Amino acid sequence: MPAEIKCSFEKALISRANECAEAKRVEIGERIVCLCRSPAAALRCERYLSLLRQNARFVFSQVRTADSILSNYQEICLQCGGLQGLSAINRDSQENGKPDVSIMLQTAEDQYGGFENIPMDQIVPRIAAYNPRPHRKRK
Repeated sequence: MPAEIKCSFEKALISRANECAEAKRVEIGERIVCLCRSPAAALRCERYLSLLRQNARFVFSQVRTADSILSNYQEICLQCGGLQGLSAINRDSQENGKPDVSIMLQTAEDQYGGFENIPMDQIVPRIAAYNPRPHRKRK
């Protein structure tokens, strides 16, 4: 059995904002982790997440890239907003329901000839606008 790799978009999958055919949810006590079954898909996700981090630095007021650490809230906004933005620009290739991360990234990489060619100017605003917990109205 091949070794399972930690999922790059674990927070987006745990929050149930997205799904992934390659992901496996594992419960360790009270903690939930997501593992990736495919090394190729894990590498693709890692490359896209790295590109999101580079392009969304100003959203989180970061100057440095290599050693900057995001808070849990910022990481959720980055992952969920980045996937939401990619889903919006690839609306033609998506079915109804929650987008599948591995299919969405493979489609985007094929369509744009690599992640570097994706129009990040359309994705970064989704990261900035993403709100994991909408405010509730008081009664």
